Formats: sequence, C-alpha cells, structure tokens
Amino acid sequence: MVTVRIRRYLVIFLTTLLVLSASACASASTSKLPSIVFTSNMKDNWDIYSIKSDGSGLTRITDNPAIDTNPVWSPDGKKIAFQSDRSGNMEIYIMNSDGTDPVNISNDPAYDSMPAWSPDGKHIAFQSFRSGNFDIYTMNINGDNVFKVTDSVADDTNPTWAPDSNKIAYQSKREGNDRIYIANSDGTNIVPVTPGPYVSESPYWSPDGKRIVFTYYGVGNSEIYTINIDGTDMLRLTDTTGGEGTPSWSRDGKIIVFTSSRDGDWQIYAMNSDGSDQRRITHDDARDGEPNWGP
Repeated sequence: MVTVRIRRYLVIFLTTLLVLSASACASASTSKLPSIVFTSNMKDNWDIYSIKSDGSGLTRITDNPAIDTNPVWSPDGKKIAFQSDRSGNMEIYIMNSDGTDPVNISNDPAYDSMPAWSPDGKHIAFQSFRSGNFDIYTMNINGDNVFKVTDSVADDTNPTWAPDSNKIAYQSKREGNDRIYIANSDGTNIVPVTPGPYVSESPYWSPDGKRIVFTYYGVGNSEIYTINIDGTDMLRLTDTTGGEGTPSWSRDGKIIVFTSSRDGDWQIYAMNSDGSDQRRITHDDARDGEPNWGP
C-alpha cells in the first residue's frame, strides 16, 4: 500500500515538473522574440509601446502628456529614438529601451521629426522645417554635427538608411507628387526610384540593401509594395479594401511589419517579405501605427 502511494506521489511530482518545464521553455521562447515598437493612442494620448512579434508582451514605454511618436530602435536594441513635442515644439529624442532618460538631441526651434538610426549606430537622419520647408538632415546621436543632406524648394521627408550607412532613401515632392529617391548621405547623386505620377511614401530599406518597401497609392487605396533600388521589379504585397502603410523590415529581412485599417481601425500587422502569411499583431480599440522591428 505504501509502495503504491509513493508511486502515485512520484507520478504527480514528475507531471508537475514537466508542466513547469514546458511553461519555462515557452516563457524563454517568448522572451527571445523580437520586439516591435509602435505609436498608439490607446490611453487617449499618443505614446510609444512595444509588443512581441507574436502579439504578446504589450508594454507602454512612454507615459507623457505630450505627443510621442515615430519610434525607431538603435542597431544594438539598447536605445529608441522618437519625436516628441514635450519641450514645446517637435524635437528628436533618444531614450533607453525601457523609456528612461529621454534626451532632446535636435534642440532646435524648427519642427524636427521622423528619426532614422543609421545601421552603424553613429547617426540619426531626420526631416526638419528649419529652412522654410522640409529637408533631410543628419546628426550624430548626441546631436552634434548637423548636416543638411537635401536642399529643395519641395518637401523631402521620411528618410531611411541603406545597410552600409552611406546612402539615404526618402520621399520628395520635387517632381510633383511624392516619389521615393536615393541619395548619398552627403546629398550627392540623387536618383528617383519609384514611378510617377502616383504617390509613393514611407520608404524602408531592406537589410540586404537590394530592395525598398514603401506605401504606394496607385489608383485606389494605399498598399504596400517593394521595389529594387534601381527602380525595377516593383511588387505589390497587400491588396485589401482598407489602407496600408508605414512598413518596416525585420532585421533578418524575412518579415515586414506594417499598419492596416482592413479590420476597421488602424492596427499592426506582419507578413512575409513576399506578402504571404499576413497576420494581425495588435488587437485593441485604439489607433496603432509607425511600427519598427527591433533586434
């Protein structure tokens, strides 16, 4: 009788160990998933949040009465650059990945926005209205050595870096409607990438340097496309009755995260880089946008 009881306790003990071990493995697996930072007004204010790529681990990073938007990860995942009007006008800030120690690095009375962190970790590209229209600028991550990349009477906006940190793609109205252009980081050798006359915006360079993902309006609503950097092989990835926008590539180039209103309100979605397996990541009643895939 004692032996039977011992066996029964042993079975219960081993079963409990297996359950705890499986739970720990699942937790460890989830913790290793890359985090996506994004903007949301789910608390009736625009703040920055992060979420795991499987939709778990929603975390509020900023909690400020100001508008905090357009977050981007640093290459090492330790910092986040973003834009905020917490100083009275829109500026570029850098903070720790948990939201602590935000520092204003642009510190200019003009409207500075849309930060993009160079892959080598040394520079921030951004758009600024400090010359009377939006142009693309770069600066060191401490705000020093501000350099004007573009100088156009039209608006140049939404910069994104090439993987080698030597070129910048951006959108510009210099030939009418917004199109995507590429220039050297010193502003030389400007070449168009996307066709006219329809609007192309929100470019993001692929990690292998070969393609750019962007939003294209065409003859209907906005959709996500990719294109070779020489302007060839333009490929449509989404096709819905909603709007699609602000795409960002994963670090390994396999996944594209983006926003969509296909289910009624703007939420974060992901898909394979060829447009397959489109799935929803956020599930809330707020407006979510501007996702950026972390390490």
